[in-house]
Amino acid sequence: MKRLRRALVIFNPKKPHAKELATEVSAFLRANGAEVVKHAEIADALIIVSGDGTLLYHKSKYRLPIFAIGSETSFICQATSKNWGGKLLRIIRDGFRTEKRMMLACEVNGKVVENALNEVVIRSRDHRVIDLEVSVGGKRFSFYADGILFSTPTGASAYCYSCGGSELPKHARRYEVVAIAPYRRLFKPMIVRDSAVSSATTKSSTADLVFDGQFIHRVKPGSKIRVYKSRQTVELIRA
Repeated sequence: MKRLRRALVIFNPKKPHAKELATEVSAFLRANGAEVVKHAEIADALIIVSGDGTLLYHKSKYRLPIFAIGSETSFICQATSKNWGGKLLRIIRDGFRTEKRMMLACEVNGKVVENALNEVVIRSRDHRVIDLEVSVGGKRFSFYADGILFSTPTGASAYCYSCGGSELPKHARRYEVVAIAPYRRLFKPMIVRDSAVSSATTKSSTADLVFDGQFIHRVKPGSKIRVYKSRQTVELIRA
């Protein structure tokens, strides 16, 4: 059981209510014997106020156990603006355990670009289909679609599910490969072992590579994109 003696509190500065709540959370921590610090190196945990998007944006920056406060529609955050106090108080008084969530790593032409906690997506930016050559666990596919996504178990209930994928247990040793509106449904959603390596290429000059809906990179035609289980994980506090 880990102890929460020092916490780093961050929030989305574009959301006024998040700043107000972060101030309230910081005061709550101090009132209950925990120190609020400004440097991750001395913190025991990262407390994120704003929602899933802010968590996804900062997931790899601090390498700390995360406790996130979001809204009733958040899937990853452990608490909401209505119930965070009781959960955080238990963590301060009783300590906490964590759970590790799988991420997917992505390379472009052999260079690691980003890690994704929810999904890696290749998609058209001009609302037209793109051609895709995809390899999943050694099987090859060729089709046109609005794009394709590679989803972790954490992301399986989000964009992946909306595109026809399945919801997976959050600790499943699997990930999903799901096409976005494939022409004539020529590619069916696939669930593969987390040891499988997937790759994709497109000749299109209008494709973007998107990580967790937060980080966007242009894809040059013919670039080889590889997706596989990352060595890094995200550590979430159980609450």
